[in-house]
Amino acid sequence: MNHKIYPVVLCGGVGKRLWPISRQTYPKQFSKFLGKHSLFQNTLKRFNNPRFELPLILSGHEYRFIIGEQLDQANINNSGIIIEPNPKNTASAILAAALHLNKESGNSKMLILPSDHSIGNVEELISLIYNSQSFAEAGEIVTIGIKPDRSETGYGWIEPSETRYKNSNLFRVKRFYEKPKLDKAEYFYKLDKFLWNSGIYFFTTETIIEAFKEHSPKLLKYVSAAVENATMDLDFIRLDEKNWNCIEPISIDYALMEKVPNMLVAPYEFGWDDLGDWNAVWRENEKDRNGISSSGNVFFSNCKNSYLRSESANQILVALGCEDLVVVSTPDAVLVTKTDQTQYVKTVVDQIEIAGYPQAWQNLVENRFWGKVETLLNEKKVQINLLEINPGKNIVLQRHSFRSEHWIVLKGIANITLENKEFILNENQSLDVPMGTKHSLSNMNDEPLIIIEVKTGTQLDINDTERFESKHSFEN
Repeated sequence: MNHKIYPVVLCGGVGKRLWPISRQTYPKQFSKFLGKHSLFQNTLKRFNNPRFELPLILSGHEYRFIIGEQLDQANINNSGIIIEPNPKNTASAILAAALHLNKESGNSKMLILPSDHSIGNVEELISLIYNSQSFAEAGEIVTIGIKPDRSETGYGWIEPSETRYKNSNLFRVKRFYEKPKLDKAEYFYKLDKFLWNSGIYFFTTETIIEAFKEHSPKLLKYVSAAVENATMDLDFIRLDEKNWNCIEPISIDYALMEKVPNMLVAPYEFGWDDLGDWNAVWRENEKDRNGISSSGNVFFSNCKNSYLRSESANQILVALGCEDLVVVSTPDAVLVTKTDQTQYVKTVVDQIEIAGYPQAWQNLVENRFWGKVETLLNEKKVQINLLEINPGKNIVLQRHSFRSEHWIVLKGIANITLENKEFILNENQSLDVPMGTKHSLSNMNDEPLIIIEVKTGTQLDINDTERFESKHSFEN
């Protein structure tokens, strides 16, 4: 068995309670809430040292290029990026990771890590994991239980046994409890022995595969087939969609952890939060003497215990006399809520989605294989975008039947194919792309290529795009 541990980072979930920053096209794990790095990057950096193997990452198709970009930004390598065809909750993702590692590296130790947590003392957590190694190697499943500091209804709870397991700092798990109502949470907290369920697990690949074989054989069947028939797509490992679609979504807790007898919990009490809502973000960030945490172009006076954030360089947020408020301003949406109401943001976002407003799920900036696109204007028959094409990347040969396009180079040099003709555009030069014309756009230089794109026509979305290259990863 490899003496090193594989960090397995789960990048699913949307985080609607952190809207309008977190949305389906760019969820909370990839956003910056605590310092200069995203939550995903912070997770990777905690275990980016010689004591651990390179991380194995699991995520959905739509986030693959965000992950690639953030790995490059953080200068972190990986042992693989597994793409789930569609979300099936944590049980199938964890099992896919175990089967993949077992296939590639034999029986291995794996540490399951949600990608969106705040950890107060990383070295204490790593020490806890290392001190649990012998138990994981002996076939135990170890989870990290968080010492609570309040009566929290947003987390699951764990009841440990009264005595230490084999004179260690671990305890046998007696029972898992789902997110409780307030009276139950207060009861758990007052007893001073219950722990929060962190969702961090530590075990070997063979141990977890055997547990699935006993408690969830149907899930094991389809996930095994999805892993066996996985294909490589650029740098990504795509699980087989046909078998994956046969899987019923279920969490790892429901599928296994509430059933297995070989479960141990290691208590951790040095600061942790899953950053589930804006109140948690305020709680975890630095504040001034009046309890104000602010970010961006923010000015305030006579405010107390509030979180104030502006995302736009062209927008100033001014707050006067605010107390116990969260105010988050983005170019296309503003959130104002009392701090004790932040857990209900998701409910309102669901209403916005039902009403058909794209602000519910779509960010103005979207990542693509070739770079990113920012929507500047989106009307019925005209759309203006800011394109950033990364060095060495290209927008593949394609055509549109219901719209024309106009490209203006703001920065860099654009290599353009228009039917059978080649064009080179420098800064401040432009070109029309008529409706029905095959075209492609490349950046062959070492600096980003910045272009203003104006679309006009009766259909402006991706459905009016006929591509002439078939690789999956060019679909976006």
